[in-house]
Amino acid sequence: MVDKKETFSWPPLESDPGILTSYMHKIGMSKDWELTEVIGLEPELLAMVPKSAVALILAYDYTGSKSLEKSAKPEVDYFMWQNADLDNACGLIACLHAVFNNRRKVGIEEKSPLSELWELAKGLSPEERANALNGFTKIQDAHKECSSEGQSEQAEESSQVRYHFICFTRNHKGELVELDGMLVDPRLLDLSLIHISEPTRQAEISYAVFCLKKKKKKK
Repeated sequence: MVDKKETFSWPPLESDPGILTSYMHKIGMSKDWELTEVIGLEPELLAMVPKSAVALILAYDYTGSKSLEKSAKPEVDYFMWQNADLDNACGLIACLHAVFNNRRKVGIEEKSPLSELWELAKGLSPEERANALNGFTKIQDAHKECSSEGQSEQAEESSQVRYHFICFTRNHKGELVELDGMLVDPRLLDLSLIHISEPTRQAEISYAVFCLKKKKKKK
């Protein structure tokens, strides 16, 4: 059920796959799936990503503007959110991009906050979907709880938050799509994800990478 909308200040999330997995499980992602760390973006390291992985989430040191930017290829059809007006909700938005765009594989529990959000958001524009999040206190409560976990000290102001989360996944054609809440539209990438690895950057940045994958069955 969607509660009455109120302004909510979204605190930043720790770039920790365990915390993000716990968050997604709390709000309804299938317990058979999890986020795990990817060691790096170099080709030999990406080759180690489990074949069950359906998406990558990249958290990187971001110094750009928080206003929405136009993407280069707006014709890509993908389920997308915008987070320019949601403070530091980019960690949540990246996870929603990963789960909702692969929902038939990942699975969402019935009558969960994620299920309710999907039913409401699927007919809305990206901007309207972002506004709808302000009415979900169950997700906000889970967000506050998970944002307090981790080892990093919480930033006192939004301007002190350095990291931005984005999602990479593939469409039904096998093409790589970048889903970034700071872009107006999804971006179809002509190059492999390995081209954002260290050797191709003009400046060094720190980053963390996670993949959304199916859990291994315990023997």
